[in-house]
Amino acid sequence: MSSVKEKRFKKLKRKKIWPSIVAFVLFTLLCVGMIALFLQLFALYIMGTKIVQQYGEAQHVKAVLNGFLSNGDSITDAVDGLHKYTFGENNVYVMDSDGQMLIKTGSSEPDFGLVLDFKLNQEFGLDAGFVAVADSNNQFVHEGGPYTIFAMPVDEVIKRTFSPGAEHQGLGSWLNETIITQGYWLRAPLGDGEYDAYVKCIIQLQRQDIFYICIFGIIALLLLMIPIILLFINTLRSIVTQRRMTQLIYLDAVTGGKNWFYFRNYAERILTRWRNSKKPFAIVNLHLERYQNYCACYGVKAGEELLEAMDGFLKARIGKNEFFARFEGADFGLLLSCEGENVQENQENCSKRIRSLLAELSGLKPDQKIHFRAGINMIPPYQPEDGKWYHTRKNVDINQLYTYANAARISDNGADERQITFFDQEMLGKQMWERWVEDTMEEALNNGEFQVYMQPKYSPINGKLVGAEALVRWISPTEGLIAPGRFIPIFEDTGFITQLDDYMISQVAKLQAEWMIQGKKMIPVSVNVSRAHFAQEGLADHICQLVDAYGPKHELIELEVTESAFFDDKDILVETVKQLKAYGFHVSMDDFGAGYSSLNSLKDIPLDVLKLDGEFFRGDDDDGRGQIVVKEAIQLARSLDMRVVAEGIEKKEQVDFLAGQGCDMIQGFYFAKPMPIEEFEEKVEKDA
Repeated sequence: MSSVKEKRFKKLKRKKIWPSIVAFVLFTLLCVGMIALFLQLFALYIMGTKIVQQYGEAQHVKAVLNGFLSNGDSITDAVDGLHKYTFGENNVYVMDSDGQMLIKTGSSEPDFGLVLDFKLNQEFGLDAGFVAVADSNNQFVHEGGPYTIFAMPVDEVIKRTFSPGAEHQGLGSWLNETIITQGYWLRAPLGDGEYDAYVKCIIQLQRQDIFYICIFGIIALLLLMIPIILLFINTLRSIVTQRRMTQLIYLDAVTGGKNWFYFRNYAERILTRWRNSKKPFAIVNLHLERYQNYCACYGVKAGEELLEAMDGFLKARIGKNEFFARFEGADFGLLLSCEGENVQENQENCSKRIRSLLAELSGLKPDQKIHFRAGINMIPPYQPEDGKWYHTRKNVDINQLYTYANAARISDNGADERQITFFDQEMLGKQMWERWVEDTMEEALNNGEFQVYMQPKYSPINGKLVGAEALVRWISPTEGLIAPGRFIPIFEDTGFITQLDDYMISQVAKLQAEWMIQGKKMIPVSVNVSRAHFAQEGLADHICQLVDAYGPKHELIELEVTESAFFDDKDILVETVKQLKAYGFHVSMDDFGAGYSSLNSLKDIPLDVLKLDGEFFRGDDDDGRGQIVVKEAIQLARSLDMRVVAEGIEKKEQVDFLAGQGCDMIQGFYFAKPMPIEEFEEKVEKDA
């Protein structure tokens, strides 16, 4: 998965979870605050009603006393006669204008050390200010205002509220039982300010008051719990959805295990941990050979079941700080810990472990033959440049490390005896070279860096120069002369070889036309046409147009087709060769004998020249078997009215042998190496 997709996934992940969690937390805190506020307001309301009731009684006492005084009674007589016009016990404390006590009733008196001056709100139907004074027996009064006159600790209130009552009392009596009695004095000026009277008020808090507050709180809690529960369910659903989404993103649809996206992230975390920075690891490309063939024989479902079995097998054998996942197809990536005393031992331990894994994997299907290969890229312990111990690996590119392991496995794909290949700097250099070739080949062609070299062909009978083969040489301004073997295979893999073919055919046609105009000696020149070119529709017409753009005679240009091309679409090849011959071109089979030669090809395709591969003439031939094959091949070609060219000739005895067998032309270092055009033109004038 690309970095852009990773960023989108992380953004989506955050977007799914955090808003819901934050909303749930904030709403829960808001509900708790609202419940606390409601309970406080309700409690204040209850206390307020009790204070208002006491205030009314105090005003009644004040009115009675003022009535007595207005009738001419003394303050003492007024206080003594108070019981006739009020209910209950009336405790009164009277002072003169100088602050001297004149009379008091009851055992307690005002505590003038704590005086509260406040005003009742209109919400209680009153708009009057009064002064309250604490009682000398006060326990809980403090300077908090009219609604916080009690400061009894909450635990004491709870203790008194829920203490068991008398066993004979019913529920109603128990609820009406007073749990707190608090006295305080209200100031009541008498007459024209001649006296200051203080009337004792008693506030009683009953169990039912606390229960009303609790019931109110429970109701508020229940009402607010509904949206809290709904929001909690929504938050939980968002978290579950996000986790399921994460599991789906990290899930490999074939094996049911973790996929490559998860492998990249998890392997990177393992390698960049501080405690793992000094440990060697290995990235492994594990490849199941011929998986497509397996699916073709046993079905796609059976193939997927095999991959699933591989996933389960690896899961049971992967240790701590290790991981694996399927990359694609039948390829698995493994991150393994390979610790040893030194670099060589690290590699040996890794090799032994992989060989053991491959041996066990090969037995997953006892009744079927399955083979595996592995490419290994060793990751050495991290050595920071400054030598400081606390540094860790940074910028770990798992994809690149795995690509190196895959390149190691592919580089030895043809070696059946080797199941394990380690990536090294030589492979990296090869990959970098291939990358450089691919990046520069188009520009090189446009800049004319590809030059035509000619290798002459001589007659073994009279030693005359009778033909030549056009060979390409890449002369780079930075790399110098680049041998064909270093870039031709890359061109064939990329398909660029067809553009190079067109370039070479055009250059040969141009040279032939120039030699004809200049009146120079004319000899046939052969040029290679790659097998990839024969997939092009109308190839014969295309080649004819390239040559006719310069106007040389067609019979002076010979087109060489490699023997491997004859194993592609034979019908297209036969038709193309016939069209080329109809246009007057000569066609030859190059590298005959290099592969699995097909006599059917010689039978069906009307070729003009058979070119024997140089491998016929390399090495020792003590028993003469090679000469017998060459002799019979020449005889076969002559019987089919084909001329024969032997390439790779470097010794005089080979020339003598071929001359005796009637070989038409010889190409090789014995006569001449490939050479630039100027040198070749001089040799033609001299030897042709």
